[in-house]
Amino acid sequence: MNNAEYYHFADFTLENYRRLLGLAREKYPFRTYQDFAPDQRFLIWRHDVDFSPRVALEMARIEAAEGLQITYFVLLHSQFYNLLEKAESNCIHEILGLGHELGLHFDCSYYAINGGEQLEELLWRERRMLEETFGLPIHAFSFHNPTPAILCFDRGRYAGLTNAYSEYFRNRVGYCSDSNGYWRFRRLEDVLKEAKEARLQVVTHPVMWSETVMSPRQRVYRCLEEMALRAKLYYDALLREARRESVDWE
Repeated sequence: MNNAEYYHFADFTLENYRRLLGLAREKYPFRTYQDFAPDQRFLIWRHDVDFSPRVALEMARIEAAEGLQITYFVLLHSQFYNLLEKAESNCIHEILGLGHELGLHFDCSYYAINGGEQLEELLWRERRMLEETFGLPIHAFSFHNPTPAILCFDRGRYAGLTNAYSEYFRNRVGYCSDSNGYWRFRRLEDVLKEAKEARLQVVTHPVMWSETVMSPRQRVYRCLEEMALRAKLYYDALLREARRESVDWE
C-alpha cells in the first residue's frame, strides 16, 4: 500500500470536505463552544488556523453555504501570517461575517510559562488583543502544539474562555483530528458513519485541504509558495505605484 492509500490523500479535497460536513450534520447536532450542553449529544467542529486565513476563508464559505457555524482559532504569534496585515484581517472579518465564531489559538511556546496564574494572565492579554482587533467577544481557546506539560492545564475555563483541551473535552468527548495532514487517530469518515460517541470534537486545519488530491507536504508547500508569490507581487506593485525602478542584474 502506498502513502496515498495509507494516509487517505483523497479524503482532503474541498469537495470531500463538503460531503463530510453533510454526513456530520446527518449524525449530530452542530454546536459551538458557546452553546453546547455537556450532557447532551453534539458535535463541535473547529479549525486551528496555523498557516493561512486566506485558505480558511475558502472553507468558511463552504460551511456557510451548508448553514453551519464553525469556530476558527487564530494565532497571534504565527510564523506564517500576521493578523494585523490588512489582507489577512479582511479574511477574518469575512469569516466572521459569514456567521462563524472566532477563538484564540494560544501558543505556549512563545512564552516561558511557569504556572496557571501566568497562563491566565497571558490568555487575558491575548484575548483582549483579539477582541479589540476584530470587535467581537472571544469565547474559547485551544493550545497550539500542546506538550504533555501544557495539557496539565486542564480546567474547563481560563481567562473566562472555554478550554478546548480541558479534562472534560479530553476524557468525555470523542476526538478526531487531521493534524499534519492525515488522520492522526481515526479516519473522520469512519467516525461519522459509526457515530458511536454521544459527543464529538472535530479538529481540522484549513491548509491541509485542497481542490485536487495532494500529499500533506504538497498542501503545505503550495500554501507557502502562494504566500511568497503574493509578497513578491506586493513589492513589485509598491515600486510601480511609487514610480521606482526594480533593479536586477539585467
